Amino acid sequence: MPPKVSVCCITYNHERFLRQAIDSALMQEANFDVEIVIGEDCSTDSTRAIVQEYQRLYPERVKALLPAANLGIMPNLMATLAACTGEYIALLEGDDFWTDKHKLALQVEILDSRPDCVLCIHDAETFADDGSIQTTLFSTTFPDMLSPERPIISQKDIIVQGWGIPTASMLFRRSALQLPDWYVKVYSGDYTLQLLLTQHGNIYYLPRVMSKYRHHQDSVSRVSNRTKSLSVINKRIFELKQYQELFPAFAERYDSILQYWYFERSLLMRQNKKGINGWLDYFRAITLSPKLFNAWLFRSAAK
Repeated sequence: MPPKVSVCCITYNHERFLRQAIDSALMQEANFDVEIVIGEDCSTDSTRAIVQEYQRLYPERVKALLPAANLGIMPNLMATLAACTGEYIALLEGDDFWTDKHKLALQVEILDSRPDCVLCIHDAETFADDGSIQTTLFSTTFPDMLSPERPIISQKDIIVQGWGIPTASMLFRRSALQLPDWYVKVYSGDYTLQLLLTQHGNIYYLPRVMSKYRHHQDSVSRVSNRTKSLSVINKRIFELKQYQELFPAFAERYDSILQYWYFERSLLMRQNKKGINGWLDYFRAITLSPKLFNAWLFRSAAK
């Protein structure tokens, strides 16, 4: 009989954090079965050995996916999601962890009683082990998204507010997991997943802190903020175009973000002596929205 919940855990070079993540899933107290599906993406540290250790210790609860070659973040996520067999799927990346032993029980209770909701989320704490950032709550940073007065979040809210849902807080119906072929090419896997899931129902927000989101030097968010590589920018532009096709009524909402990334790619290309392509992106940017272009008019040109 399939488990009630599958925990989808993707991990790469998380030897310092992974035990805490897995232990936080194992500590869950519930009257239903939970499987932990771990996609270990050929780490260069001891992450794979840790996964194999837990698989030996908990063969009935831990399912390890161990590809022979590195897949990359999105292919690894899709493979791990595909291996989940539960009625519900909970996301937990290898460098985050849950803090409440009743988290899954509370969220399952909500979705079992709310057929109109496809996804249940909760509040979370952002922190860094080295103290490099101030510890804060997602509900403090994103009050318009996460409000105890508004427990129901619609797809429109996700589109208008943008990213603001803690990934490790997500528990959703596996029946709603209908991923298009282009999903593997996006940059924002969690935000895109939220948009796709809410095509089938609303989100229910529990104003309770039940997980921690860890910032560290090698986290995807920090690396991408430090280095806006051409591949990252291309993925950003690609996903925005997909959003516009999915939600034509909100195309203008994504225009401003798309314009930003066209400018970023234009600057990067001209810095790398790819002037023609750079100026083509510059033209794309200014023709998207002349009004928004005024804000960029006096931006320093690339050298």
